[in-house]
Amino acid sequence: MSNVLVVGGGGREHALVWGIARDLEVKKVYVAPGNAGTAIEVKARNLGFNGAKKENFEKLYEVIKQEGIDMVVVGPEAPLVDGVVDFLNAKGYGRVFGPTKAAAKLESDKYFSYDLMNKLGIPQAFSIKCTSLDAAANAIKEIPGEGVVLKTRGLAAGKGVLVCDTKEQALEKLVEHIGAYGNEQLIAEKLGGQEFSAFGISDGERVIPLKISIQDHKPQLDGDKGPNTGGMGAYCPAPIADEGVVNWVSENVMNPVVREMKEMGSPYKGFFYAGMMMTEQGPKVIEFNIRFGDPEAQPAVMMLEDSLYEPLASALDGKLDQIDMRFKKGAAVCVVLASKGYPGKYIKGLPLSGIEEANRLHGVKIFHAGTATEGEHIVNSGGRVLGVTAYSPDGTAFAKNKAYDAASLIDIPGGWQLRTDIADKALR
Repeated sequence: MSNVLVVGGGGREHALVWGIARDLEVKKVYVAPGNAGTAIEVKARNLGFNGAKKENFEKLYEVIKQEGIDMVVVGPEAPLVDGVVDFLNAKGYGRVFGPTKAAAKLESDKYFSYDLMNKLGIPQAFSIKCTSLDAAANAIKEIPGEGVVLKTRGLAAGKGVLVCDTKEQALEKLVEHIGAYGNEQLIAEKLGGQEFSAFGISDGERVIPLKISIQDHKPQLDGDKGPNTGGMGAYCPAPIADEGVVNWVSENVMNPVVREMKEMGSPYKGFFYAGMMMTEQGPKVIEFNIRFGDPEAQPAVMMLEDSLYEPLASALDGKLDQIDMRFKKGAAVCVVLASKGYPGKYIKGLPLSGIEEANRLHGVKIFHAGTATEGEHIVNSGGRVLGVTAYSPDGTAFAKNKAYDAASLIDIPGGWQLRTDIADKALR
């Protein structure tokens, strides 16, 4: 029997805990810090500190020693970029699923990933690296086509990308964007087509892809309007990219990158997330992320036939070639219920009701993100509060209806910020 430690406290981490704990080999899943949802999961135990913070890495190591932890799974990007894997490896503990600080540059440094893809001949948007306001303004004028995308070099919690339909709009928004996220920007052409995400698991030598594509919905409002968020919902599989396309991304994007990272002396272990655009010329990379997506993880784990524990443990053992991740037929849809005002200012500490009732619906799982427990009440503690996730063997339309039926049962004072069109692209 194995003890697992999951680092993080959002919707992705709740999905990881749930997906790992399903394995009969798993005895206990510790979560640092977890949330109100992981607190009541079977086999799970929240720890009283946030393991994603650099000042608490030593506490993580103490838990590893005291509880006999067999595997650590790091959920968020920030502790990976801060070097939590390097810290634990330096202590003599090597069973951490996640990339080192050097390998994490794939997400934390858009200049690095852009140059790497150019070197490997991986299709991506034409871009210009800029380190000042004037350089960015000039770059916007030089980008081919009408649309322009401003991409912040460092981490920005999923909100550092600004998509503009025209050069005029990009120039109007530039000062505000740089003021919020800094001078180091990758100014890119806006690719036409539909976005999709491809995920894989890497052991440092190779990538085994999840055989379904996932489509996220980042803008705040229906019809992909409004500011970018961390994600307002997701569904899978996405018809725009079938299993053949996912295998193409694995062979032509993810595996070449992993081989190159090993050659560079920075082996990449962990989840590999390739954000893609299906253009008229074929799939092109938008960005790389170094972790499972949020909210993509929620519908993905609902589609898995088996637990997540075995493929993650096999990656750490260098036995990925022996793994075949099986997925159910049908579809899964996740609708994010966010605090009113998100991604801007919002009120915390508001009581939630109806979660248990919604969870009792067949095929529904409520994954907690920004929740906490105050006395006998579950309250909101973040912008994205819940990921209402539904699976149906009958396909996307049924899963979508089930997810929204469940969401309608959950209340918060003042109502929710949510999109009503999650998965509509699949239905069209």
